[in-house]
Amino acid sequence: MVRWSVRLVCVLLAASVCGQGNSEPTNSQDEELQRLRERVAALEKLVQILQAELATLKSNGAAPPSGTQLVAIKQQADEEKQKLEEELKRELQQQPIPSTVPRPSSPSSYGAVVFGGGFWQVLNPDTSVIANFRTAFRGKRPFASFAGSELSEAELAFQAATDPFSRLDTFIAVGPHGTEIEEATLSVLDPTFLRLPRNLQIRLGLLRAPFGQLNNIHPPEQPFVDTPLVHRLWFGHAHGNHNNANGDHNGHENGDHEDHEENGDEHENEISPEQIPTEGSFVGTGLSLNWMVPTGKHLTWLTVAPLNVDNPTFHANSGRPAWLFRLRHMRELSLTQSLNLGLNYAFGRNDLGKDTKLLGVDVTYRWRPIKEGLYRLLVWQTEAYWGWRDTGNGEIKPKGWFTLVEYQLSRTLFLGARYEFAQAPDKSFSGRGFSLAITLFPSEFGRYRLQWSRLKIGGQTVHEVWLQTTFSIGVHRPHPL
Repeated sequence: MVRWSVRLVCVLLAASVCGQGNSEPTNSQDEELQRLRERVAALEKLVQILQAELATLKSNGAAPPSGTQLVAIKQQADEEKQKLEEELKRELQQQPIPSTVPRPSSPSSYGAVVFGGGFWQVLNPDTSVIANFRTAFRGKRPFASFAGSELSEAELAFQAATDPFSRLDTFIAVGPHGTEIEEATLSVLDPTFLRLPRNLQIRLGLLRAPFGQLNNIHPPEQPFVDTPLVHRLWFGHAHGNHNNANGDHNGHENGDHEDHEENGDEHENEISPEQIPTEGSFVGTGLSLNWMVPTGKHLTWLTVAPLNVDNPTFHANSGRPAWLFRLRHMRELSLTQSLNLGLNYAFGRNDLGKDTKLLGVDVTYRWRPIKEGLYRLLVWQTEAYWGWRDTGNGEIKPKGWFTLVEYQLSRTLFLGARYEFAQAPDKSFSGRGFSLAITLFPSEFGRYRLQWSRLKIGGQTVHEVWLQTTFSIGVHRPHPL
């Protein structure tokens, strides 16, 4: 009888302890539970002692405990159980019960209301604005002449997932000379619903041409105020500046380009650095297929893009698109170093209705230490281009290249240098330049830059000093590459 009574006490005690814990145990609760376990162990020892005494009494022929004794033993066990329960209740009442964060109430009226995720996020795309302000000094020496200040552009971005398989990225540039669509791309991220391989990415619309590494970045976000000279002369797309850097030199394409190269000074005096656009981007309308080649450890992409392009190199109304091919290989050299290699090829028709071919290579080296990843970064990037332009009276072979280095001095300060050379697509003139830039990033939404450039074009040398301020608001996702 005593055995079953004591076991019943232990079961009730354990059930009581388990039933009281509705909240997650804290450190003090764990300590209290440990003390309770020790008390339960002591009760078990007491039961064993009582069982031994009962067995001794039975072996000696003594009478078993009377009912009064059993009641006293049960009463003692109940008192011990009640005492343990009261201690546990006091302990739990001292600990605050964690409560869930109350949900904000629904707005009672319309107005400037910021909604969270869920359904409203589906209906409202991510929207951002990047404003680019520039002030320039230009002349035969630094700060010789004030060239003016302008809001070069305000880039409006609208980005959202259209469905579970694709997303839309639209970038609109608004400047003092008009508005244009910089990029409007529908990216099919999961082509399996089209019964296509999963590692194939499809992009449609107005997109940045897959030619080189730097061309993937919009001009306001590049590491220098102006784009490289070869981009400005060959691709000739500059928002707010529709000057064709070589548009007045088509008369040179009469087969005597070799004489122009040898006696270039006479013809190079016909153009000044002020006539060269500040920005240039290789863009086109069409289709881009990006396939990730299964090469194992390292990453390799093959991109094919037929685009309708209109710039000094290719002509949109030639009757056929320009075909672009890019092979990109990314290799991790170590935990802190990576190397990107690119091979590019393009062919199409020029404004004379003849064939034009381009070949390009690009190398990008990146170093970021593990311990000082927020404070140190080194990027070295080099791109070189060669062209073959058929004029009907011969073939012109222009070339151009640039190399740049950017080093992070601190968490917010960057120092950059760039050296470049480029010939016009018709080789009517050439130019070279050197630039130094120091950039301050006080936050991810603001940037200040001071840049000095020495540019020699058409036999003239000019110094440029740029002051650039760039601000952004809203959610600005990385541009699709």
